[in-house]
Amino acid sequence: MSIKSLILCGIILAAGFAAPAQAPPPGPSEQALKERYVPDDGKPTQAGSDPAPSGWRALGSMILVLGLAGGGLWAFRRWGAKRLPGSGGTRLIVEETLALGDRRFVSILRADDEKFLIALGPQGVNLIARLDSVEAGGPGNFAEALERHSDIATPMAVKDVEAMMRGGRP
Repeated sequence: MSIKSLILCGIILAAGFAAPAQAPPPGPSEQALKERYVPDDGKPTQAGSDPAPSGWRALGSMILVLGLAGGGLWAFRRWGAKRLPGSGGTRLIVEETLALGDRRFVSILRADDEKFLIALGPQGVNLIARLDSVEAGGPGNFAEALERHSDIATPMAVKDVEAMMRGGRP
């Protein structure tokens, strides 16, 4: 672009901004707003309305809203929380979980009065060991527990696994 064309564009823009803008004539609604207010003109108005806001009405509304919110929370805790995914029941509880990284976890799962050590990973869920507490007649130290579950990685028959889960030796 040359300098002459830039100067010409500048002059045209300056002339466009300098031109006075003409407002359109007022419409019928604007003319009606400019007229003087006459209270007894026969037009319908809201009769009997209290122009001042009521503090009692606001307080009552706030109490009603808070009551509804509290009642909804109470009902949700009483009946609705049990139906949410992951809420579970009272018989199956995850007592502790340890993240091993790369979407792998080790968890202690309690079902009724028994505890299980399980491994969770992308391939699925694996039972590592059935944990026995010392009070329930389980092993008293780590060496006994290791000796009891030392052959867990070797293949075995399903009936032997079931017997081991019931607490007996295969």
